[in-house]
Amino acid sequence: MAGAIKRAWEKAKKIGRRRGEPERETTLYPRLMNVGGFTTRERPLIKPTAMNLRRFSRTPYARRAINTIKEPIASLCEGEKWEIAPKAGVTLSREIERQIEIVTQCFRKPNNDDSFRTLNEQVIEDILTGGAGAIEQQVGSDPVRPLWMWPVDGLSIQIYAGWSGGAKEARYLQTLGYGNIGGVQGVPLRNDELIYIRKDPTTENPFGFGPLEIAFATINRQLSGAEYAGNVAGNAQPENIIIFPGATAQQIQTLRAWWKNEIEGQGTTPIVGFQDMKGFKLHKGTDAALYLGYQAFLIREIATPFGISPQNMGLEADVNRNTAEVAEDRDWNTAIIPMAQLLRSHYNRECIEARLGFSQIQFKWIGLERDDETETARRYSIYYKSNGVTPNEHRGTIGMPPMESPIGDMTWAETQVLIGKRKSRDGGGNAEDDDGAEEEEDQGMKSGKGKNGKNGEAKSAGS
Repeated sequence: MAGAIKRAWEKAKKIGRRRGEPERETTLYPRLMNVGGFTTRERPLIKPTAMNLRRFSRTPYARRAINTIKEPIASLCEGEKWEIAPKAGVTLSREIERQIEIVTQCFRKPNNDDSFRTLNEQVIEDILTGGAGAIEQQVGSDPVRPLWMWPVDGLSIQIYAGWSGGAKEARYLQTLGYGNIGGVQGVPLRNDELIYIRKDPTTENPFGFGPLEIAFATINRQLSGAEYAGNVAGNAQPENIIIFPGATAQQIQTLRAWWKNEIEGQGTTPIVGFQDMKGFKLHKGTDAALYLGYQAFLIREIATPFGISPQNMGLEADVNRNTAEVAEDRDWNTAIIPMAQLLRSHYNRECIEARLGFSQIQFKWIGLERDDETETARRYSIYYKSNGVTPNEHRGTIGMPPMESPIGDMTWAETQVLIGKRKSRDGGGNAEDDDGAEEEEDQGMKSGKGKNGKNGEAKSAGS
């Protein structure tokens, strides 16, 4: 079955346009039609400011924001917290197992230089910096190791926006250097040869928009403010200016020499005889002069397009334990999970399905969805006291091994009956405890339809 699907897919790719497929009537990227006919095959579009984006990605706060998203996903790759598994509703067979093994080996070692972690690190870096990551993929003749993948500089990729969808027609062009503006020199790549992963795609142009690109102006202002503050703090400018009305130039020069010789470094109190001396402040001489508050505002603004909280940028003045935990969960849900799912969708659609022709298996992350531990424990407590789950069933859902004690396979009502019997035996027939709960449970279970009967459950829940 899988082989027939693969052959049908390969045949469809060779045909180009499928039979009965309708033609599009609307214009692709109509706003760009004013720029001198971009649809010609000789004029690919290039994304500007590539060099500045690379430089800005190496500044402290931009690097912190990028690593906040990149490192958790890289850790998932390093620990192999991912798998190739059958899709929902697909029964595991020997052919499916063979496909899973092939794709797993291809992903573990995408090429001779990179691991799956380093491949994803480079791609995520480009997505966050320039709004697009690129992976070249080629299929070799080895049936055990068919797919090869290499990371490509996403900012070096130009796009033929007028691509018609032909299987043999180049859709992308990798150019060399930063000066080949709209040129034709480079490496043409078909759609099936390059995986182009866009961040925040729009219908305006074929490129995506990365968080660093959105924060471009803010980072520029933050660097300017930090440079000014460094100059003020490093140059040690005098804070005051002193005016002696009526003093001659010779008197001022004499006072200056006396100040340097007798006051600076001596620690003595200066006493002068000039009358009507006045002083004026040159600058505030405090942290306000360094515009630290404005710089903190800019740092918060940089964090916003990345979808992370200011505490991850080093602003922890207004953070306590409760807000820190909430912010950490929010960062995981709004920044890390969307990036991981973006990679997952492209791997499934363009690597596994389109390039290899395996339509019944998929790439999945393991442990990406994190549960609220406090809420999970609260739900378990409710289910357990309602006799809906045993400890071992709960432990299995959170990845813990079963308990060795028999209590692990008992409901809450059963454990209460067991406790009551033990107290009765140890106390010489007296089954009473502080609240008499065990005696009520024992009577309720005896009057019910068995130890798991409905009446017994009702009485245990009521107690």
